[in-house]
Amino acid sequence: MDRPGGRRAGRESAYNRARRAPSTASRRQEFPQEVQVRFPRLPLAWFFLAVALPCLSQGQSAQDGVGPILAALRSHDFPKALKLSQTALAAQPGDCRLWTLHGMATGGMGDPASALKDYEHALHLAPGYPPALEGAAQTSFELGRRSAGTFLAEILSERPDDPVAHALLGILDYRAGHCKEAVDHFARATPVISRQPAALTDYGVCLAALKRNDDAATAFAQALAVDPARREARFNLALAQWDANRADEALHTLQPLLQEQPADPDAMVLGAEILESKNQTAEAVPLLRKALLANPRDLNAYMQFAILSYNHASPQVGIDIVNYGLRQMPKQPRLYLVRGILLTQLGQFARAADDFETANRLDPNLQFLGVAQGLVESQQHNPDQALAKFRSAVEAHPDEAYAWYLLAEELAEQNTQPGSPAHSEELAAAKKAVELDPGLVPAHDLLSTLYYQSGQKELAIRESRAALARDPDDEQAVYHLVLALRGSGRSKEVSALVKRLVQLQADTQSRAGVDKRYRLYERPGLAAPK
Repeated sequence: MDRPGGRRAGRESAYNRARRAPSTASRRQEFPQEVQVRFPRLPLAWFFLAVALPCLSQGQSAQDGVGPILAALRSHDFPKALKLSQTALAAQPGDCRLWTLHGMATGGMGDPASALKDYEHALHLAPGYPPALEGAAQTSFELGRRSAGTFLAEILSERPDDPVAHALLGILDYRAGHCKEAVDHFARATPVISRQPAALTDYGVCLAALKRNDDAATAFAQALAVDPARREARFNLALAQWDANRADEALHTLQPLLQEQPADPDAMVLGAEILESKNQTAEAVPLLRKALLANPRDLNAYMQFAILSYNHASPQVGIDIVNYGLRQMPKQPRLYLVRGILLTQLGQFARAADDFETANRLDPNLQFLGVAQGLVESQQHNPDQALAKFRSAVEAHPDEAYAWYLLAEELAEQNTQPGSPAHSEELAAAKKAVELDPGLVPAHDLLSTLYYQSGQKELAIRESRAALARDPDDEQAVYHLVLALRGSGRSKEVSALVKRLVQLQADTQSRAGVDKRYRLYERPGLAAPK
């Protein structure tokens, strides 16, 4: 899976981690569901293929009962086409053409599930029959069936350059989060998607996920050119330009959204971030205030305001804004986390530690480090299948520390409870990983988390110290060490550690923006060019 998200083993600033929205796993189903790219149908290719290609298993005349059905389909008289095809099938039940035409009529009557069965029966009679194969691919795609990919792959095995098949496979891969594969298919589907804003948006999102930000900007620019009034298209282009370090272009693209009445809150937050990067703080602050007035529950705006306050050594201003946010969202752990960091700037380390403790209580999985890069399967639709794969991996490679660590992380993703069999398995897997590779810092971090959650604070302290001995800049280890030491009554060390946490943040200069999500482009009716 190529889409960014989850816990990654990289170094980001404490603020950037704190302000990120929930993991990709919780938002992976936000993709457009109404995208429809179609194979060429009536009155061109479908009629020609249905008439000209006899069933592969028979040699019937192309005229046997087909002409009247085609005429009815051509005029969209689906009830008549259905009746005629039923009559013809009674006489010729083994004719794949008639089953295909029956499927077209059934689909026209609004029964795609039955139409798919007709196409599949036609393919049973004549494997690879092109009209039935295209009908099955299209209909299973629209029904969201897994078989769509199989049908499309079969089409490409016969017609490797079919742009519609590539477009549909691109959309399927996009929805599954397989961006590398999706980009490859979209690149070969240009004749189909070049005038389709929704597909171009899918393409752009995946390009951005692969860090091909300039290419993503090109795709989003095409989407905007096709539909210049669409807010989503303009926002996406500005965001891609910003990610590509083209700040002036991004701000120019964003201007119409900022000048609207009322202005777009997300555009204001992004605009403020761009302005701040250009040292135009005086213009950035009013935008953030307007964004909060427009949407008092906009977590991104609070995060950006807190960052701006921290960077300009104005922590009290940020704290006041975060306090307002906590009145709107009293159980938002990220707000407590950033307020704690701001409090350290005022030297109020005890209050900061209280906020860290509250953030941890509200979300025990709120960590500075993210999920290991290997946890791609857990972001798919079948976590049980992912878990089975990790268990199989440790059985096949019992001496591989990272395999045990990934199993432990996958179990952690399922929110195991202390004392449960799954939690015991998770703890055992993490211990095994550390035993096999004492230098595996993420495994020490995970063990520290598990021990802390189960109340074993001394063991949590031990694992955090072990992680820091190998990586002094491990923010997660510092964070958990603060929690564990405070919980065990050893508060003298806490202030110095909190200062260290802030110093790590200050040493990490990152331009990563506030949870910058590309907007979805809901647009039905994508048709192939004539």
